[in-house]
Amino acid sequence: GETYALALGEIYTFGPTFRAENSNTTRHLAEFWMIEPEMAFYDINDNMDLAQEMLQYLMKYALEHCAEDLAFLDKRASEEEMTKPQAQRSELGLLDRIKFIVENDFQRLTYTEAIDILKNSNPNKKKKFQFIIDEWGADLQSEHERFLVEKHFKKPVILYNYPKEIKSFYMRQNDDDKTVGAMDVLFPGIGEIIGGSQREERYGKLHARIQEMGLPEEELSWYLELRKFGSAPHSGFGLGFERLILFVTGMTNIRDVIPFPRFPGNAEY
Repeated sequence: GETYALALGEIYTFGPTFRAENSNTTRHLAEFWMIEPEMAFYDINDNMDLAQEMLQYLMKYALEHCAEDLAFLDKRASEEEMTKPQAQRSELGLLDRIKFIVENDFQRLTYTEAIDILKNSNPNKKKKFQFIIDEWGADLQSEHERFLVEKHFKKPVILYNYPKEIKSFYMRQNDDDKTVGAMDVLFPGIGEIIGGSQREERYGKLHARIQEMGLPEEELSWYLELRKFGSAPHSGFGLGFERLILFVTGMTNIRDVIPFPRFPGNAEY
């Protein structure tokens, strides 16, 4: 994607993605479909702008063109909610959740600001989180992401400037030498729906990071050469197609929104 964007300006890819991790949850698949835009001359702020515009456009399109389907799914989702204990019920119905995305500007805050909010939150102090937040550098879990969206801000959230130690080597290093220009978009009900970053376009910084992480330099020589012979600031992100469908339909298990779900221990077709 980066090679094409630097040649053509703005591109996207759409295809299957494989993740070799043992995640048996209602939000993870071993193979899923990803929409990945990549844009030359975009910094992290341009990247966040595009992610918000894209998601709001898609939600608006669904409301305008799939009203009958959404009314049916909204009724089905509300009936399912009634079977849950009161404490676990969603505050918003399906149609309200979709409108919530269209009508609200996304709240933007740094990872550091998010950690401060989470550390001082009641669920953290009362040890109600499964994963307690006690220090900067922790990898945020779905429960933390949903708390920020559903309880604290009550609007979609974009987190950015994550610790470099928990992010990929190719993300642009910030001047503090601790964080990178990564961003995640968080939605109610599912947590992360988009992950992306500004890419490291500086040859020296990228080369040093590859060595620091002990990555195979020879295998990444083509990637380094994209910077060595001239580059430009560029950014991109990935939108998981099944998570998008999961959100729009109100289904509760990601395996129900793909024809042939592949997950750890199952790849029958």
